[in-house]
Amino acid sequence: MKKLLTLVILIAALALSLGCSSSDDPPPPPTPPTDAEVLASGWSAFASADYAEAESQFRELLGRGQLLAEAHDGLGWTFARQNEADSTLTHFNAALDAGAADLDIADQTYAGLAFGLHASQDFTDCLTAASQITGGWVFEHDNGLDRDDVTLLEAMAHYALGQFEEALTKVQELDSSFDADVSTVDGRAALAARIESLQV
Repeated sequence: MKKLLTLVILIAALALSLGCSSSDDPPPPPTPPTDAEVLASGWSAFASADYAEAESQFRELLGRGQLLAEAHDGLGWTFARQNEADSTLTHFNAALDAGAADLDIADQTYAGLAFGLHASQDFTDCLTAASQITGGWVFEHDNGLDRDDVTLLEAMAHYALGQFEEALTKVQELDSSFDADVSTVDGRAALAARIESLQV
């Protein structure tokens, strides 16, 4: 009987010992986020105007060598929101070089490029980029920005280039009731005023 009791005690002690030792083992390392999760985190930070974190996440993808077009597109928009024109253009062009034109972010990338080129007063290339954007485009990460904003950008670029008839046509896409004789100084002034009012 004593031998049986001793055996039970030894087994219990051994189980307790094993349990304690297992609890002291370090936890397994966390699973790193997937590329898609890093991209989503970047856009989430972008939506919260945490541009430093957005840049960090998009650069993480570049460091991994994954989703390069998407990462450069994200960086382009991140720098655009911070009015850093050179970096904006660098990353949108890099996104296109990485194949963005063949992905579902094509409109988004061309729109960002068009805005960046306009900010740099490269109006001709701005119009070229804008012409690539489809009619129903809405910026997925800011629903307040859509194809109408690009159309207005085109009107502004045409006006800056002295292409007043083309500028008028773009304004009329946004306001079919507007008209002006742009062959006259007063007509051009009216067009300029309408373009300005549409920016509000």
